[in-house]
Amino acid sequence: MTKFSPEEYDAWYKTPLGSLCDRLEKEAIFALFKPKGLVLDVGCGTGNYTLELARQGVKSVGVDSSFEMTAFAKRKAERENLNSKFVVGNIEDMPFKSGVFDSVLGVTVLCFASHAADAMSEIKRVLKAEGEIALGELNKMSYWAGLRRIKASFKKSSYRGARFFGLNGLQRFLQEAGFKDLKWSSCLYFPPVNSEKLLRWGRFFENMGKRLFPKYGAFIVISGTK
Repeated sequence: MTKFSPEEYDAWYKTPLGSLCDRLEKEAIFALFKPKGLVLDVGCGTGNYTLELARQGVKSVGVDSSFEMTAFAKRKAERENLNSKFVVGNIEDMPFKSGVFDSVLGVTVLCFASHAADAMSEIKRVLKAEGEIALGELNKMSYWAGLRRIKASFKKSSYRGARFFGLNGLQRFLQEAGFKDLKWSSCLYFPPVNSEKLLRWGRFFENMGKRLFPKYGAFIVISGTK
C-alpha cells in the first residue's frame, strides 16, 4: 500500500471530487448511524470522522496504526478546541479493554486490514452489549472499484492489495461476526472525475443511481448492533 503524508491525505478533501465525496459519504453514514456515549473511530487516519463526531457533541476516540496520522489528527483537534483523543494501535489488536465503547465507526478500514476477520473480532470485543457499529466500505460491484484495480495494476496506488466488499458479502461478514439489525445504504454514483463542471451534476447522478442501481454506488454504508 502506498503511504501518503497526512498533508497529502487531507489535501484530497479540498479538491472538488474529494469535497463532494466526503459530504455525500457523511450524509450516508449519519443517516444510519446515531452515535452516542463514547465512540471509537477505527482506522481514524487524520481524524476526519473523529473530529466530525466531536463537532456533533459526541465523545470520540480515534485509533490508527500510524503515529504520523494520529499526531496530525491531534493537532487538528487542538486547533478547533475539540475534545477528541487519539491512540496509536493495531486495529487487529487494539489497546482497549473489552466493552468500553458505546458505538464504533470504521470508514474504509476492512479493505486495508491484513486480517479483516481479526479486525471485526476486535471491534466486537471493545463494543458494549447492544452497542452500535457503522462501517463505510468501497463497493467492489461499482465501476469505481474497477477503475481503481486498473490504476493499481499500472502504477503505485493506495488500493493495490485492497480487499473490496460487495453489499451481500459485507452483510454476510457482519452477520457471521454476530451483528444484528443490519441496515444499509449506498452513495457515489457519479463518474470519479475531478471536474467542478461535471460534479455540479453530482446530485442528479446520486438521485438516478439510488433509484436505478441502489446496490452499486461506489461507497457502501452498513450499520448494526452487537
